Amino acid sequence: MDTHLADGLTEADVDRWVQSASILHSNGDALDIAVKDERIVGVRGREVDRVNHGRLGPKDLFGWQANHSPERLTKPLIRKKGKLVETDWDTAMNAVAGRAKELLEEQGPSAISFYTTGQLFLEEYYTLGLIAHGGIGTNHVDGNTRLCTATAAAALKETFACDGQPGSYTDIDHADVIALYGHNMAETQTVLWTRVLDRLAGPNPPKVICVDPRATPVARAATVHLAPRPGTNVMLMNALIHEIIANGWIDRAYIEAHTVGFAELEKQMKGYPPEVAAEVCDVPAEQIREAARILGQAERLLSTVLQGFYQSHQASAAAVSVNNINVIRGMLGKPGCGILQMNGQPTAENTREAGADGDLPAFRNWSNDSHIQDLARVWNIDPMQIPHYSPPTHIMQQLRKGRLLTES
Repeated sequence: MDTHLADGLTEADVDRWVQSASILHSNGDALDIAVKDERIVGVRGREVDRVNHGRLGPKDLFGWQANHSPERLTKPLIRKKGKLVETDWDTAMNAVAGRAKELLEEQGPSAISFYTTGQLFLEEYYTLGLIAHGGIGTNHVDGNTRLCTATAAAALKETFACDGQPGSYTDIDHADVIALYGHNMAETQTVLWTRVLDRLAGPNPPKVICVDPRATPVARAATVHLAPRPGTNVMLMNALIHEIIANGWIDRAYIEAHTVGFAELEKQMKGYPPEVAAEVCDVPAEQIREAARILGQAERLLSTVLQGFYQSHQASAAAVSVNNINVIRGMLGKPGCGILQMNGQPTAENTREAGADGDLPAFRNWSNDSHIQDLARVWNIDPMQIPHYSPPTHIMQQLRKGRLLTES
């Protein structure tokens, strides 16, 4: 159980411990905050937590020290004659609320927008989403998800029609193959990587596939390290899928029961053998085949993705291709089988889950009337108060009949 206290203090000096969680990185590690004389003086990991098991990363251990910085703002500021000056909370809140009321009266809900931080808790994001979408009625809500995880959200929606992660951290404990795509977990999520290292050092260690141009700690621990030329992720993924399909390493029963579009995927992938990808990606064809064999013969496959794929050429296409490997292999919904389109901070997912950005809470779809009706019931408001889109009736009728529309 990791602990870090201010110099000279021991646990016996702590007045009380307050339960909390880290919001400085994507694991959301559970921790207890040490308080002495009403000041934060340290933290310790919570051993019983199912995410971090008492371990803490560098940001967890040392981030609290910023609370004592002399440069930290402790009072609101308001602009007067072109300069920001300190004021009291009532004055600041009245200024914000007053101006918001003026805009609502003059221009309506669309005049109000929110741009959210990555440093709120889940409950705070839900409250913000409720105020914005249900109270004010604006759909102009965005957050750190735009840069950090817009690709994750887009890829999950494209594959599953829902921005929800089809996997769990617990899958790390059961997978026999862990594939990390553009994801240097050893430096971005140290606690999670320690969990992987536990597996690698224990009985029946998993095989690790690393896709990263750099020789990272993950690459050095990998069974196979694929180092593609930057900007060629989609080509590499095409070759991996080509090999998996060509060798019959797919779950046809799962594909037939749960997917659409496989025939087109199979057709498109025929043009991307490892030799073609090797020339474009600068990765040896035999390495691609070896990685595909490991992915294709895995009994329990966990795939994770982060910024190396998200902030690169054709990001959503590359992330969707990762989803496709798990889908065609039927590696979803079982222990050790899943996909984690990761986030830089836990709140990057919280904003989406709680409805504090362009989506609505609990993965509800703003173009689905039944979702809007249900959310209005939960919030006890008129459904028309919630900004949403309803296609014209004749379009919905044809969509239900499965017709391909040619008119707008």
